[in-house]
Amino acid sequence: MHLYESLALAPTGFAMGMALMLLSLYVLLCPEQFRKQLRAVHAKSSAGTVLLGIDFLWVALLLLKADWNPLCMPLFEFESFRGILLILCPIIWFIMSSMIKEQIFARALGFFLLLMAIVPMSAAFMKDPATRILIPLWWYPVLTVAMFWVGKPYLFRDWVNWLVQRPRLITWIAAGNFIYGLGICTCAGLFW
Repeated sequence: MHLYESLALAPTGFAMGMALMLLSLYVLLCPEQFRKQLRAVHAKSSAGTVLLGIDFLWVALLLLKADWNPLCMPLFEFESFRGILLILCPIIWFIMSSMIKEQIFARALGFFLLLMAIVPMSAAFMKDPATRILIPLWWYPVLTVAMFWVGKPYLFRDWVNWLVQRPRLITWIAAGNFIYGLGICTCAGLFW
């Protein structure tokens, strides 16, 4: 059993709910600063390079087979490719960070969200009670958007430019995420 599958639903849900609430509070309390950061972030290739490095380090930890590594995942019929994939991680990171400067942050963020979704989704998989559905209900739209950002990173730029021109919509999204995070924390405390 992988480490992610052994995570308890209640603390994982509580952590996810608190993260949603804290991010939403930041957006609600500092809307201008958030809009300014959102507008500038897609053009920063250095932030994308760092985030992409974190992504590839995470993937390397998932691939690295060692006694001290609880994140190592089974590859089943692809086990023979483990060494090759592990060698390719730093090579692909170097190629992407040095040659694909344009829109690298959008790709790295999409990849990070795809990796991040594994943790709470694994904790909620096939567990009782039915309110655990709150976790995948939030992550499935995020995963869909993340796949677009990886495959078509210019969409991130376009969506961000569209969103920063609508501060009221940003406020509504942040308020909705705060309420959703509060709901997840409530369920984690009472039912899970």
